[in-house]
Amino acid sequence: MSLIGRIFAEPEFIAQPPVLVDVGAAGGVHPAWKGIARYAIGVGFEPDAREAPPLSAAQSLFKRWVYCPTLVIPAPVSGDRQDLHLTRSPQCSSTLRPNAVALGEWAFAGFFAVEQTRSCAATTLMSALAAQGIERIDWLKCDTQGLDLGIFQSLPPEERMRLLAVEFEPGLINAYEGEDKLAEVLAAMGREPFWLADLSVCGTPRGRPEMFTRHLGAGALPWVHRLAPGASAWANVRFLRDFSQLPATLDRRAYLLGWVFATITGQPSCALGLAESGAKFFGGGLFQEMTAASRRSLRWAMVRNFPGWLWRRLGPSG
Repeated sequence: MSLIGRIFAEPEFIAQPPVLVDVGAAGGVHPAWKGIARYAIGVGFEPDAREAPPLSAAQSLFKRWVYCPTLVIPAPVSGDRQDLHLTRSPQCSSTLRPNAVALGEWAFAGFFAVEQTRSCAATTLMSALAAQGIERIDWLKCDTQGLDLGIFQSLPPEERMRLLAVEFEPGLINAYEGEDKLAEVLAAMGREPFWLADLSVCGTPRGRPEMFTRHLGAGALPWVHRLAPGASAWANVRFLRDFSQLPATLDRRAYLLGWVFATITGQPSCALGLAESGAKFFGGGLFQEMTAASRRSLRWAMVRNFPGWLWRRLGPSG
């Protein structure tokens, strides 16, 4: 049995399997979860029926899989219903209306064209999970097109402190009316017990779609998306729990699971620190094996990065 498999065979995880929650799950199961899904409870929220088939197929991957076609919102609303703007691209649908004027200056404006506005059953995240008998979240991933931060902040403070990983996809441009963009996310998360483990900026070419068609010909727009230089438009951000803050709220299960999350997200140095601390607080044994595994992973990562570092040092400058 692998080391991760043995970790998940510990009594803490028999009693409380990891809970991985994806709010706005268009596109299917998060790739980072696939290696641990069989040990975990997975919950996917996606009200756009166009994305239902790949989410229903996730049933076979998880120890338990819950697919909720409910719309998750930051705060309760009258009648428990909210309008959802269904856009040409399902991954751009949102309760916030797309900012057509601002988007008109970008090549991917057509993705945000609203094809239908539908009233959907809506609830807060904690209420939705309680209805499924789920009392905690270990990893929260939000891709709600402008509402990620609000949904995270809707969780009670004690639940936010128990989270070990959080992912958002905030915008950098004015794609939606009233959205929380990257600057607001970074400022708010700086006040939470997390550290920024990864920030990947994504983009698309800036220019009006009709301009590309006029200059490059009909049918050119898909190739513009694929090949033209892009400008920064949104970001993927991942935060991991900072175990140096509020340590009294973290138990053995948290240290074991925090190590797993750091390991599978390519953070061996963080994992090494958690394994060392776990051995100090809870005794050696398994934590000693985790320390050795992280030490090997860190060394191999440094070896893999050495050729690139050497090339940058010796290559031409300027």
